Amino acid sequence: MNSWLLASIIILGIAVVVLVGCIVAVLGPIKKIVTLLLARVEGIQKQMSYIQTEMIKLTETMDRLKTDIEFKKDSVQSVIHSVKNTGTVLNEVSDVSHDKTSAIMKKANNDPQRQAEVKEWTNTVMSYINRKAQ
Repeated sequence: MNSWLLASIIILGIAVVVLVGCIVAVLGPIKKIVTLLLARVEGIQKQMSYIQTEMIKLTETMDRLKTDIEFKKDSVQSVIHSVKNTGTVLNEVSDVSHDKTSAIMKKANNDPQRQAEVKEWTNTVMSYINRKAQ
């Protein structure tokens, strides 16, 4: 065999062995780095899981608060609406009471018998008041 061919094969074998050695030398630290990266990713996933759980709880709390606020707002609005209508109702009652009182007073002023009854009742009440005052 030719010595050049033999030298080439030996050099090729040495080159392959050196290449394999370099690959092993590079893959060792890369394996450690990949292992560290995977550990970090796992830690981040655990933190994200915790954050996700807290977000779900927070969303549920916010929904409950929103519902409670809506209920209270509706309750307060119904009370305010009732209070607004109270003035109108009182005015109506006052008007009716005034009308009825005026009608009774007209009847009493035009009827001497009723005037006498009013005078008699007034005297009775006044005597009762005077007795209680003594």
